[in-house]
Amino acid sequence: MNPKTLGYTTMIVSTTLMGCVGLFSRNINTSGDVIAFTRMIVGAVCIFAIMIYQGKAQQLKSIKLTPAVITSGVCLGLCLAAYVSATQYTTLANAVFLIYTGPVFSTILAAIFLKEKISALTASMLTAVFIGCLFIIGIISYTPQTGLTLSLSFSKENMVGDILGLISGIGYGLYLFFSRYRTDIGSDSRSLFNFSFGAIAIAICFVINPPSLAAMDGTSWLWLISMGFFIGFGALSLLTIAAKHLKAAELACISYLETVVGAGLGILVFSESLTVLQAIGGVLVIGGGMGEIVINIIKKRALSHKPQSHKPLSLS
Repeated sequence: MNPKTLGYTTMIVSTTLMGCVGLFSRNINTSGDVIAFTRMIVGAVCIFAIMIYQGKAQQLKSIKLTPAVITSGVCLGLCLAAYVSATQYTTLANAVFLIYTGPVFSTILAAIFLKEKISALTASMLTAVFIGCLFIIGIISYTPQTGLTLSLSFSKENMVGDILGLISGIGYGLYLFFSRYRTDIGSDSRSLFNFSFGAIAIAICFVINPPSLAAMDGTSWLWLISMGFFIGFGALSLLTIAAKHLKAAELACISYLETVVGAGLGILVFSESLTVLQAIGGVLVIGGGMGEIVINIIKKRALSHKPQSHKPLSLS
């Protein structure tokens, strides 16, 4: 498979799985850091077991750990813990909007430090998905009385959650950015490091603020373990693969597909409503996230079918 195609495919599947976070978390009676920690631990155990089965575990000894490798894992673990916790202390709209400032941070950092150029096409796609995201989560709303309004409240009762949401956005952006370094490390080894250092970072937080498992029942444990496997091991491993083959801006565009998946599950599973403006936002997110992929495929096909010009043979 073409590296670019592999990057697009793994990122789309990863983002779809990540969009199922709400489906799992609503059935788990514990704090966000416990959920994130479980996702990291299950992911680490699963990927390590696969590496042992494939005889790749010995490769870990030859890999030199660098600050970028450690930091990317720490950022991933903390951003997930902060995001899930934010949904418990503030509105879902605020939490989702704040974590999705991450790809914007990543794109800016990559342009500054990695000298990645942002084409006009990529910039327009990123703008489309960003605006669509604002429509879906209700940051931009419309009523006949007030017209089109933009609102993001930081009220006293939501302050803790909003701060956690902002931390999750910064952490997500830093994770995407640091994942661009050390592409020489295999995707399975990188996933193991991300899971492990993410879990260590959250464990340190447990020492400072011990979690409570008093409300956890059998059903909650089943949902928690399942979430760790599908969204921890599955989604985050695929994200690691995608980060090796796509630029930060491309990762940013496709990542917004998560909001569409989340909204769809809300409608189908939890009977939540979707306004016309949110539906338009969904179209913008899908169109913006998939637009660059489709355009690049069309361009490649056009070039492959373009007749080759042949120079006349020289008789000299």
